Amino acid sequence: MEYKKDKRIGFEGQAPDPKLEIFTQGKSGKADITYSVNPENNAWSKLLSYSFSESVEDMDGSFSFSVENEDIDNNGKTVFDIIPLRSVVKIYEGDKKLPAFVGIIRRRRLGMAMTGQGAKRSIAFTGKSIISCIAEYTISLDVRIQGVMDAMSKTISLTDKLAAIDNLPIKEFMTVTWDHFNDVAKEAAKRSGVATTGIADIISEFIGSGPGDFIENLGTQTTLRYNVACVFYNAANNTILDIWKNILPKPVYEIFSRCENGNPRVIVRQVPFEPKDWAALDSYEISPISLTAYDLEQNDEEVYTAFVSYIIGSAMEKEFYMAVGQTKGKDSIVEYMGEKQKIYGYKPLEINFNGYDREGNTKDQKKSSLTEALQSLNKKAAYWYSRLDDMYSGTITICTDFNSPETNPRAGCRAKFMGGEFYINKADHSWTYGGTPTIRLTVSRGMVYDGGKMRKGNDGVLKNVGRRYRELEEA
Repeated sequence: MEYKKDKRIGFEGQAPDPKLEIFTQGKSGKADITYSVNPENNAWSKLLSYSFSESVEDMDGSFSFSVENEDIDNNGKTVFDIIPLRSVVKIYEGDKKLPAFVGIIRRRRLGMAMTGQGAKRSIAFTGKSIISCIAEYTISLDVRIQGVMDAMSKTISLTDKLAAIDNLPIKEFMTVTWDHFNDVAKEAAKRSGVATTGIADIISEFIGSGPGDFIENLGTQTTLRYNVACVFYNAANNTILDIWKNILPKPVYEIFSRCENGNPRVIVRQVPFEPKDWAALDSYEISPISLTAYDLEQNDEEVYTAFVSYIIGSAMEKEFYMAVGQTKGKDSIVEYMGEKQKIYGYKPLEINFNGYDREGNTKDQKKSSLTEALQSLNKKAAYWYSRLDDMYSGTITICTDFNSPETNPRAGCRAKFMGGEFYINKADHSWTYGGTPTIRLTVSRGMVYDGGKMRKGNDGVLKNVGRRYRELEEA
């Protein structure tokens, strides 16, 4: 989807009216405390600042807010006393029905300072995305804990179930493992009392009753490339995120959190190797009117000249895949960037997979299905990561749009700027009372694309970056 704004130099007016809803009892529904800059019924108005961020690098996200520490009663109770840790916070920007971010408080801080107007008290709360509860949902299967062996025996059924499914959909893998993980946690809690089932209650209340509610698989790659065959749990602390990342590793897959239409979601996808996946990403055009700052750079610190994938524990050693790649033409498995090797040398990007079926190549087969799958993946990785030295990265800061909040850029999308397109790795929102609300975008992959496909050679490199845009001087 394209989000465009008027490029003409001019002015836009808005009255930022952020709102925070705070749920202190662990129950959704009506908020226990509401802060609003524009006072509403039963809303408090002494909100001093807030910030939040979402990134494709993790599921945690982060947020903070500060308010004046007002007295609640004559007995000394203040706001600080009624907002405990683990309170859930919803932050709204313009849209009063759909929050832009949902988080859970992990830390709170109280302070006081003497000013010319007397003592000034303030409190600050910080935390992570509500989706971080999924990342920290833990099962302790330490053999020293009585009763856990019965729970561990359930892992065999999960392994057998997933191994039997060819072309296993990514979302089904995540939902099946989540359901099984939840069952094992309940079993462990019943037998030993050691499991974070309280986290499951928060997830059910504020995220969704089942994994199908909060997991979204985006992009065209919706199935796993190989059959799953592994033991998912170990005799220690286990988290569902570790299980997912074992099967869906970086840099091939992204697993992160983002608010979709006001709902916190786990986003999983193969990175946009395919041009059609890149073209399908939501696109936001950076308006000169809303632009406040940018800082871009081009460097050759991260350059790869060979690309090789490997399933740990395969019938053939990693050296086999590297050696086969020495051949030329269509039989090559490893992708080599010959011209760049003349400049940068041999710099491989190795992609290792855990937990997959390790059967595959044998001495009697020139090329197995496993090898073909790795060959295809290496070609895609080469397309995506071989031109990082041609691309621009950095930060772009714009004003938050409270009039049309749906046009505010998000992590995992595209930004059109400087005559090219950038990938938004992170979006940091911030606002301080009396100031301008801003979004600081951390961007990468800045170059020229046609229909989602990178232009070849120098035609893909952004032109005249030093003098092409003069928005800040002209405004």
